[in-house]
Amino acid sequence: MVKIIVDAMGGDNAPEAPILGAVEALSRDPELSVLFTGDRETVEKVLAGTSYPADRVEIRHTTEVIENEEHDPATAVRDKRDSSMVVGCALVKAKEADGMVSAGNTGALLSAATLFTGRIPGVQRPVLSVALPSGEIPTLLLDVGANMDAKSVCLVQFAKMSTIYMRKRYGLESPTVGLLNVGTEPGKGNAQAKEA
Repeated sequence: MVKIIVDAMGGDNAPEAPILGAVEALSRDPELSVLFTGDRETVEKVLAGTSYPADRVEIRHTTEVIENEEHDPATAVRDKRDSSMVVGCALVKAKEADGMVSAGNTGALLSAATLFTGRIPGVQRPVLSVALPSGEIPTLLLDVGANMDAKSVCLVQFAKMSTIYMRKRYGLESPTVGLLNVGTEPGKGNAQAKEA
């Protein structure tokens, strides 16, 4: 059984979207269990309108929410210790779950994940990835909002991490790696892209 934390309060369409998405995932995967973090009453109200496997759902009550409009996401993580996002990250660190999903504030999520789970030794910056459907094996798109000005060394590290991920997850021995840029001609792009 894999247990995933779902930040029920994070995102533009929360709490409905993350909760309903988790319920759908539960219906598709009998080996999945979900631990919702968020206001218990709110989560229970949304769940009441669904058919979900109660034996594979838990709720951890929290009293705070990190909003998408937070002025300083890192400060929000420090100040809102009882938020659905921060509590979720702490539970992953405590090994009470195998992973976490949040559609909440990107900067806060990266701050909380880095604070609680740390970085891989030698990796300078964390990176967000999205698997884009593209046939049997998805295309993995990295750095989707995490870093506004990634250094070239970080771009190279992202490429290495994505290569390892695609090997381990999909069995691709030599995945193709590309760098999105403003053109294909030599000399195009900013300094970081050219150096990478």
